[in-house]
Parts: sequence; C-alpha cells; structure tokens
Amino acid sequence: MSSVRDRLIDATFEEVFATGYSAASLANILKRADVKKGAMYHYFPSKKDMVLAMIDEKLEKRIEKKWMPLVEEQGDLIELLIKIIKDTKSWDLTNGCPLGNLLQEPLGGDIDFAEILNSIVKKWKTIFTQTLNRAVQRNQINQDIDVEKCATFLIASIEGALLMTKKSKDDKDFEDCMDQLSIYLNMLKPKS
Repeated sequence: MSSVRDRLIDATFEEVFATGYSAASLANILKRADVKKGAMYHYFPSKKDMVLAMIDEKLEKRIEKKWMPLVEEQGDLIELLIKIIKDTKSWDLTNGCPLGNLLQEPLGGDIDFAEILNSIVKKWKTIFTQTLNRAVQRNQINQDIDVEKCATFLIASIEGALLMTKKSKDDKDFEDCMDQLSIYLNMLKPKS
C-alpha cells in the first residue's frame, strides 16, 4: 500500500492536472488521497508546498521517462525522436501536458513555481540539445545546425501542438503538427 505522502503526491498530480493549480481544491486532493487534513500537515505545510513536491517528483520524472530513450539510443537519433513524437498513444491529447498546463497558469509571479518549472524545461532542453549534438557528431544532422535553438523550437512545437489539441479536442491537430515537425527534422539530415 502507498504511503500517506505518496497518496498525497498522486492525488495532487491528478487534481492539478485536471483543474490547474489555482482551481485545485485541497479538499478534493485530501478526498482523492483518502487522507485527513491533519495528516497532510505532517508532510506538507500548505497546498503550495504539496504542489511543489509533486512537480519535483512527478513532472520531472515524466519528462525524463518520456525522453530517456534518446539519451540511451545508439542508433539513429532523429528517427527515434520522430517515432516518439508521432506516437499519439503516449500523449494525453485530451488534457494536454501537465508541465505545459502549469507553465500557462498565472501563478502570481511566484518565484518558487517559476524556478522549479524553469528547471524542468531547462532539463528537457538539455536532453534535446545533447541529443542533437550527438546527432551532429554521428553525421545524422547537418553540422551547421544551432542545436540550442533547435531544441527550443522542438519543445515549443510539441507544447504548442498539445495545447492546440487540448483546446480543439481534435487529435488530428496534434498528428498534423507532428507530421510537419517530422518533415522539419528530416530536413536537418545531410543530403546524400
């Protein structure tokens, strides 16, 4: 059985992903976790602290898990990247991206949220930058590619496609965007 703390983190993820941070109800989180408020305070002094812990423990791990195959890939990095982005079953096209959803939320300039969310985006960008650098070294993409700008563009494209699909409620929007992103990635390859 999960610990009280784990249940609180899981319930916080579910509630925040479903409603956003601002609308997330502490009562709903406690109900989802089947935990009393007093027990929550044993682990977290506030909803904010619980959400920050959830971001640190859940969202960062989701990013790492999603993109870790790129870090470990010994073959064609661009083909693997295309395979990952086009695997529509691995994306939540109804609710969007938990990280992207929080990045869009007005969190009142809260420095704690800004720091942790920016840290996760930075790690994601680092994974893409390192992957693209390895692709350059393996002659899988052109040598003149600005890998940092490309990494930023890829993240923005993926997040934008998820947001658009969440709003339109049409999975084809995501598929179309990933098709175009795949064309872009293939254009980075050296000419034969």
